[in-house]
Amino acid sequence: MFALPGIAALMVFIYVRPHEIFDWLHFLSFPTVLGVAVVGLVIDWRISASRPRVYPLIVVSVLFFAWAAFTVVVKVPVGAGPHVTLLVVSLLLFLVTAFGAPSIRGFQALATMTLAMSIFLAAVGVQQGLSPRVCIIRNDAADGGPGSVVSDGRGCTARKDCYENGEPETEYLCERTGLFGTASVGGRVRYRGILQDPNELAWAISIGLPFAFVFQQRRRSATRLALLIGAVALAIVCVVMTQSRSGQLALLAVVGAYFIRRFGWKGIVAAGLLSVPLILFGGRVGEEADSSTTERLDCWEAGLGMFRTNPVLGVGAGQFADHHYLTAHNSFVLTLAELGPLGMFLWSCAFYLVFKILVQALRDFADNETSAIVARWAMALIASLAGSLVSSFFLSIAYHPVLWVQFGLVAAFYGAIHRHAPHWWVRFGWRDVLLIAGTDIMIITAIYGYVRMYGE
Repeated sequence: MFALPGIAALMVFIYVRPHEIFDWLHFLSFPTVLGVAVVGLVIDWRISASRPRVYPLIVVSVLFFAWAAFTVVVKVPVGAGPHVTLLVVSLLLFLVTAFGAPSIRGFQALATMTLAMSIFLAAVGVQQGLSPRVCIIRNDAADGGPGSVVSDGRGCTARKDCYENGEPETEYLCERTGLFGTASVGGRVRYRGILQDPNELAWAISIGLPFAFVFQQRRRSATRLALLIGAVALAIVCVVMTQSRSGQLALLAVVGAYFIRRFGWKGIVAAGLLSVPLILFGGRVGEEADSSTTERLDCWEAGLGMFRTNPVLGVGAGQFADHHYLTAHNSFVLTLAELGPLGMFLWSCAFYLVFKILVQALRDFADNETSAIVARWAMALIASLAGSLVSSFFLSIAYHPVLWVQFGLVAAFYGAIHRHAPHWWVRFGWRDVLLIAGTDIMIITAIYGYVRMYGE
């Protein structure tokens, strides 16, 4: 288990961004932290604590990233480096997570780390959302870049207030500031780094929440129940403060999937009750909401147009924004536009396989008392992935590191089960291929029809 500390450090590096917060950690870089995790993996393999196994999810994921890198190199041979780097980062995160937890105990350690990151992000978001609005100087950090926001300490209710008695030739914003040099954007709470988008912050918090249910089930106590209620409440409040409609839907999908499985149809009622504060207080309304919907439809239409003009390779990974002023706001449209039908198919295969692994594990181990923990974790991961699936229809997360850490957790879970039950396999055949291809066609057809109906 020498790999686990390195993987935990890698997750903190990706989620929390400590090297951007603390000056004494500026020397840290992704290759450095990744190297520590890889060294741990090699040690585990050398002492036979784990053994890498290749199975369909690993193969499909590697093929997806290889195809994505190929498209951008072909389409943009000059300047492809940054886009390929993002692809490599997500792929390495997936592989290290997948191979770094060769047992159920190791997987549980990574799941605990994911839950801790979600609670941390929610706490930072809530603290930020409860802070008063102040005048901040517009700089790279205020625009979502590295560094920390700079406030001059003056309170404000609108941006124009900051220019009264402000420094000449200085551009100001009126936002809420939070811990670790963070600040809201348009009044919506956010974090920094890969989670500077409020929508993606809400999604990342939501998908970590189901793991809290497992810990409460494993050893029921008043303390653990209180922690579970606190985590759920914190997540709901933070998602409300992000004003993210896609985040609300992701959280409802997570809680709904878990409650329906746990409590049957009564779970729908419980999930409905939890949705009340989201519906009443979350999201944007009025002209701002209408504008967001119109922009999303424009992005989908633009993505379909990119596919029509580039039907094989797409426009290249990471190139959507070079052909349209916004990103796709839909991961299926994004992969089709940037990678062509093969790229979309490979991405859909990865999503299909993570669900198939978990559904089969839930079915095969649910009635066995000795392996009940496997079924519990399978259900938690299904609920978590339900949030990501819903978010994929509204966000461009196909290459997002958080998504591929989540996929890596499922791969680690699969490997841990197979280690303890070598006879247990998840098959991937022609029926799966045809099902995925047919589903992709249906999704794109539905999106096309929706755009034609409401986009004009």
